[in-house]
Amino acid sequence: MAKAFKPQVLTGNALHGGESVWWTGARWSDDFADAMAASTPAEVEMFEALAVAPFTQGLVVGAYLAEVRQTPQGLMPATRREAIRAAMRPTFDYMAGAEEATRAA
Repeated sequence: MAKAFKPQVLTGNALHGGESVWWTGARWSDDFADAMAASTPAEVEMFEALAVAPFTQGLVVGAYLAEVRQTPQGLMPATRREAIRAAMRPTFDYMAGAEEATRAA
């Protein structure tokens, strides 16, 4: 039995700055809400070609397809990893203890 098609977005990291970016259909955006989902296998093939195109390689590193879910609120990342990337914030408080370390110095 064939697997059901699941929509995907093209994502990677900006070459300059390193932030997570998503393809909008016209440009790269650092806002997941701007992402365009490939909704057919043909669109996925187009995204795969774009991921290795010289245009992309000058702007984005590590481009890949990530599965998304369509919800009434819009696109949502389908995995925890992509949800973390889309949130654009650390998963821990890296400043915790900084005040104590500064006082001790």
